[in-house]
Formats: sequence, structure tokens, C-alpha cells
Amino acid sequence: MPTWKREDAAELSSESVEALIRNEIPAVRISGFASAEECAAFTNAVYNSPDLKSYSVETPTHYLGLVMYEYRQGGGRKAEFFDAAPAAVAAQQKLYDQSFDVPSRFREMLGPYYDGPIVVPIEPGYGSYCPVVVRIASNGVHLHADFAPYNSPGWEIGAIEAQITWNLYTQCPSVGGQTTVYNAPWTPAEDDDPARGLPDSTVESDPTVQSFTFAPNVGEIVLFNPRNPHKIAAGSASEGRVSIGSFLGVNANNDLLMWS
Repeated sequence: MPTWKREDAAELSSESVEALIRNEIPAVRISGFASAEECAAFTNAVYNSPDLKSYSVETPTHYLGLVMYEYRQGGGRKAEFFDAAPAAVAAQQKLYDQSFDVPSRFREMLGPYYDGPIVVPIEPGYGSYCPVVVRIASNGVHLHADFAPYNSPGWEIGAIEAQITWNLYTQCPSVGGQTTVYNAPWTPAEDDDPARGLPDSTVESDPTVQSFTFAPNVGEIVLFNPRNPHKIAAGSASEGRVSIGSFLGVNANNDLLMWS
């Protein structure tokens, strides 16, 4: 099993971003990215949005935007995904109009710490990806892993060489809601359906596997490597957990591709 060089999260720097891409550290945490007032305005806009959808999973989880998980099952529905992208981006713009433009601020902040452009990828013959997704995951999320070369072969993002993810948390429960990441980079077994992510795993019970757990704070961004299996604990029934974020993938040109 690989070993992280440190067991806690690092602060944002060029070195920590590169280390995270190489899976040498568990996470990068950025506190104070957004104010409490900005987060409250964003959260309120999310809950009042008529564009919220539900994941096709057992645990009730809601999102606003596009998620590839919903379009890559059963051979994939690429045309439908890109046909839906403009409306998804427009729905997210409504949130920013009522609060602040999260992805633009994030790209401006991260840019000086990455040696290459941060771009929303374009699928040849189809169009642009949706850059971010908003989630309400108050009931937790099952253990899973994300790595586009396995999840999305035949898509532009399937040619990336490394992948990280980021999330800004605008509402957090006082109890529960922690994310746990296991240092066991996912490679699907021969009989797995990689489009589904991580169907089964023993990492939780393996004492040789390092793990990192964090309870997010309102206004904080946390980045980690999603090829490592990860899960979200359920929060309290009366408190929500709202986030906005995306995947970031490094391609052969050292571009950092940004998609949901």
C-alpha cells in the first residue's frame, strides 16, 4: 500500500498541490475561502432552487448541475449529458447571482499554485462540460472512488493522468458529516463495472491502510485525491450539508481540467 508523507492536511501551496496530485498527502485545507454571510446566501439559494435533482442511489442525495455518474451507466449517454450542460450551467448561475461566483473565485485562487491553465474541458463533437456540481448530502454518501480513466473511458476526461477533487462547504451539520479518505488508490477488478465507481472494498477493515477524516467547516475548501476510496458520514436529521465543487484532472499537456 502507498504511504502518505504526512497524516494531516496541508495548507495551500504549489508544493502541496503537486503532492496531492501525486497522492503523497491526504488533503489540502483552505480556511476562510468564503464568509459566513456569503455561505448563508449561497445555501439559501440552493434550497430555494427549482432545479434540484436526486441521485439514483439508495441514500437520498440531491444535486444541482450535472454529475457524470447519472450518465455513464449502461454504456453511457454522452449526447444527453452535453445536451443538458447549458441548462445546468444556467441553473448554477442563478445561485451565483444570489450569492457569489464560487468557481470563478476558486480558479483565481488556485491559479498561482498550479503550473498550467485551469480549463473546463470540451468534448470533441459535443461541447463543454459542466464545471461544478452542488450537492446536499445530509444523509451521507456510501464508500466509493472516482478516477476518470476507469469511470469514463472514451470521454475527453478519460485521458487524464491524475485526478483530485475540491469542495467548498456552505452548510455543515454540528454532528456527523465527516469525510473519510482511505489511502488505497482504486483499480477496478476484472468483474467490476467501473462506471459505478467502487462497488465493494475491504479498505475500511484493513489496518494497513492509512485513513484521514475531516469534519468540514463553513466557508472552507478541502481538496483530496478521489481515486482513494472515500465516504461521507450521515449528519443530524435537522441540519443540512451543502457543498459545491468539482474534479480536477491533469492531462498530457499539464492542463488542469475542471468538470463535475
